[in-house]
Amino acid sequence: MLFTVVMYIWILALVILAACIALGHKLGAINAAFTFVGIVLAGLLATPLGGLFKHVLAHVGIHNETMAWAIAPIIPFFIILGLCKATGFFVHRKVAVYYKYQTGDLRLALWERLNARLGACIGTLNGTAYLVLVSFVIFNFSYWTVQITALDGETRAGETRTTRLINQLGHDLENTGMDKAGSSLAAMPDNFYKVADLAGLISQNPQLSDRLGRYPAFISLVERDDLQQLAQSGDFTNAWNSHAPIGQLLNEPAVKTILQNNELLDVVWATVQTNLDDLVIYLKTGKSPKFDAATILGRWDFNVVTSIAMLRQARPNIPASEMRAIRALWLQGFADTTFVAGGDGQAFLKNLPNFQKQPPAPESWKGSWSGNGTNYDLSLASNGENKSLTAQTTGARLTLKDDKNTLIFDRED
Repeated sequence: MLFTVVMYIWILALVILAACIALGHKLGAINAAFTFVGIVLAGLLATPLGGLFKHVLAHVGIHNETMAWAIAPIIPFFIILGLCKATGFFVHRKVAVYYKYQTGDLRLALWERLNARLGACIGTLNGTAYLVLVSFVIFNFSYWTVQITALDGETRAGETRTTRLINQLGHDLENTGMDKAGSSLAAMPDNFYKVADLAGLISQNPQLSDRLGRYPAFISLVERDDLQQLAQSGDFTNAWNSHAPIGQLLNEPAVKTILQNNELLDVVWATVQTNLDDLVIYLKTGKSPKFDAATILGRWDFNVVTSIAMLRQARPNIPASEMRAIRALWLQGFADTTFVAGGDGQAFLKNLPNFQKQPPAPESWKGSWSGNGTNYDLSLASNGENKSLTAQTTGARLTLKDDKNTLIFDRED
């Protein structure tokens, strides 16, 4: 059973070692030695020099921060390794020419035998170095894939063979202890692993998607039209709730539209980076240490019954017939009225009926909120008009007031 578990990683290790030993024997000790120096030097300098290439990647279409961090070190690694290999070939040629034309056949034969055999020995070192590098790559790739594609420890049905192979190799690394070599070689930025943990938490618990949309820092983002299309996509929702393969999710039209929107991706990534630790706590507990002090944050549904009661209290002498007419008008007009306050200070008063128009037309107002504790000021605008309101929160209830009306909202469940 143990052989079955670790078979892939041992096969990979044997292939790498055998190939490097064979190449070392064929190319000789000088080439193998320069290759070993190149591997070590490139491994040490790849991450520091990667920061220089990270800025270049943005000009060739790679804007995702995590992807840039993953790709940037690869470029200087192969440049340094290539330079060392080229130097090795140059030195090897000089030495080979010397022994071929400046010495006798015996010394040439002895040198060729020594060069080949010593090259095979150094090739073992090269193979070991490459295996550590490959372990590093597998560790970081599988750190993501295992979390977002596995369910109850098993890769989800429908995942690609490549994903299954990476997951298996990742498990093999862990079972053989080689993950320690891969993880100790170098480390990606902390956010690389934190975002992977976040993606795994959400992927393993689809029910958290509703809570994710209510996170204060994301509330304003969710109000964007391009993200509303994703939320309203029945195909995506069904695929998400059924634990569909990640490839199927990424191929959904609504998801493709988002992935092609670099401006939106930058905004989402910046929001995630800024609030990463707090977001994880919120998803696990439903509480946000960073935002819980602002009680206005969240989505609120208009409470028609209570608002009518407040109107009756403010105008005790209103005739019963007029009250019935107002109740009927408000029940229809305010049926879809909601208020949204985001963690970035944005505020949205949606589907507020304009009774001055016949029939009453719903209008959406957008602006900002300010304040703290339980008392806030709102500044909203719609179609060139401005509206100022005060807001007060009492537990799960929000009261908005302007010069004419008092509107009561209840926090959305």
